[in-house]
Amino acid sequence: MHLRLQAMTQLVSLLWFFLHSHAAAVALAQRSGCPRNCGDVKIPYPFGIGDECAWPGFTISCNDSFSPSKPYYSNIEIIDISLEKGEILMYTFAAYVCYNSNITTDNKNRTNAGLDFTGDSPFLVGQESNEFTAIGCATVALLQGREDGSFLTGCITTCASLDEAAQDNEKCEGLGCCQLTSIPANLSTIEISWYHHGNEAWRYSPCSYAFVAEKGWYHFSREDFSRNGSKSFVYSDGEHNVPTVVDWAIRSNGSCSSAKTAPACVSNNSYCIAATNGEGYLCNCSAGYAGNPYLTGDDGCTNINECEQVQSPCTDGTCHDLQGSFECKCNFGKRKEIKNDMHVVCRPILDKPAKVVIAITCVIAILSILFILLLMVHEKKRLREIFKKNGGQLLKTKGIQLFTKQEIRKITHNYDTEIGKGGFGKVFKGKIDGLNGNCKQVAVKRSIIVDNNWQVALKRIIMRSITVDEEKRGKDFANEIIIQSEIDHKNVVKLVGCCLETNIPMLVFEYVPKGSLHDVLHGNGDGSSKKKLTLEERLAIAIGSAEALDHMHSSKKILHGDVKPGNILLDDHFVPKVSDFGISRLMTREKDELITGDNIYMDPVYKNTGELTEKSDVYSFGVVLLELITRKKARVDGSLRLDFVDSYKSDSRAVKMFDDEFVSPEAIKCIDMISRIVVQSLKGDVEERPTMKQVLEQLDSVRMEWMQTKGHML
Repeated sequence: MHLRLQAMTQLVSLLWFFLHSHAAAVALAQRSGCPRNCGDVKIPYPFGIGDECAWPGFTISCNDSFSPSKPYYSNIEIIDISLEKGEILMYTFAAYVCYNSNITTDNKNRTNAGLDFTGDSPFLVGQESNEFTAIGCATVALLQGREDGSFLTGCITTCASLDEAAQDNEKCEGLGCCQLTSIPANLSTIEISWYHHGNEAWRYSPCSYAFVAEKGWYHFSREDFSRNGSKSFVYSDGEHNVPTVVDWAIRSNGSCSSAKTAPACVSNNSYCIAATNGEGYLCNCSAGYAGNPYLTGDDGCTNINECEQVQSPCTDGTCHDLQGSFECKCNFGKRKEIKNDMHVVCRPILDKPAKVVIAITCVIAILSILFILLLMVHEKKRLREIFKKNGGQLLKTKGIQLFTKQEIRKITHNYDTEIGKGGFGKVFKGKIDGLNGNCKQVAVKRSIIVDNNWQVALKRIIMRSITVDEEKRGKDFANEIIIQSEIDHKNVVKLVGCCLETNIPMLVFEYVPKGSLHDVLHGNGDGSSKKKLTLEERLAIAIGSAEALDHMHSSKKILHGDVKPGNILLDDHFVPKVSDFGISRLMTREKDELITGDNIYMDPVYKNTGELTEKSDVYSFGVVLLELITRKKARVDGSLRLDFVDSYKSDSRAVKMFDDEFVSPEAIKCIDMISRIVVQSLKGDVEERPTMKQVLEQLDSVRMEWMQTKGHML
């Protein structure tokens, strides 16, 4: 096997050596005296006059009987040969038929015409550069191609009179003349013929013509309808001839897959390109070189001295010729402007207007930089003052997590997800990236009311305008933040940290995904968040909220001041978490300062006296319990509260006001117990109201009663 592979390798090398030696030998012969012209037509290699001067299949004959001589390929006259395009222009016959009547024709007709490049010919009918044309007023011309005749097309012309034919030089669109501008690839043969059915227009259009010619060569003329009046055709050898483009390529040996398989490209500065029509390849000179890529030495691709051209490629500069290129050097104070690959212009780097503009720009830039620096210094100073005013130094020493404005912007993705809105401003959902890709979801409360005298609203807590000592305010705020951060209760929303770089600090809390109790009870506008709640779930929400309030009242001595369903958040398991605990105290503790929550849930006693107590939170919680068992929204006028209390006093139940969703005979006793807690919590006399601890104990009793009832039910 190894010996066979070695033998095949040697055979391939021998064939390559033979092909390259043949190409080099023929190229050498071209330089050694082979004719390069036939009359006025240049014959560049690989074409040659005689087999010894041409690449195989490219032999041309030169007919010296004409003056000047004419080159021929077979019996077809050659007009021009293009190495770069891979095209050869030839005179080919036009098919024509002339009628003496509507059914009889002349004897001098050429009813068929065509080309045949079958066999080992390197030629194919030009695909892109030709068009098929038919002329006459009653003409059906056919064009057939390929050896198996698989290509067939044609076009039809008509005109009822000479006046209805197209005007001279108009487009051939069927009135006396038609054209097909698309010729398929790989046509080695074509044949032009007619569909004979007579000529009813023979009196004014006796003759019809059809031919394949170079695009744009033919321009319609009504004279072409006559026998002798046509000026369009070339009368060579007594025939009607037209110029036709034929594509050529090196088709028998090699390809462009690698340099060694394109043996015709012998010039050192040439390259191979694949033929665009059929198989094979062509050779072109590399950029910056000109000549014949099929020859070696001085006859092949040689350097172009661009600097000696009539139009210099280097305007207002010094041109230096390089192999395959040139270099344009501009004098001092000028710069290169490249128009294209072959033209460079040297222009002044700066003209006078440009210098003025640059000077002005520099001054503006310097002033702008100074202004920006001043703004940055001022902003930095302002942030330091705000940070200090908000108790930042104290919070830093206590290990409170502090965020910058930029960090808050990143956490909230530039505040793109709003999850809440109130009188204080807005709440945005955010995410804090942790270690190992762990993330913590948070809620960021951002105030929208800011001024230097702290006239602000945080959530729905509003303060009246007063001027307070800034240093004392900062310490009070810092102390309240510290207290908030130390709260660790399962039913209180955890304070994660804050941002002190705004007049009203932004607070960062843990994110509670289920939304508020208000949304679960009443929906969030479209009703999508409204959920069905059992008595057991309602009791769990009430008890969890009461535990949070009792914990803050008894352990932290902190009042809420704005207890309502919107401030009781629920997680995925409907575990309640009271939010905004002590927010009213985060502002100031000045006793002459009025702090108000949501007016619907606000204690009437607090409205009259301005004194916030634990019993104020109990009253607000009573309204929340009322909404929880009735699933009705509390109203500003207090009608829900009044109607329920009156109904309860009249029949000790107020059954009709309960939410039908969870009312059952077994649950009536427990609901009555909750109703009693509601009525007690809503009493006008503060002293008659229970404490949050008592409320919690009564709710625990309700739960125990319900558990016993469920046990009996089982």
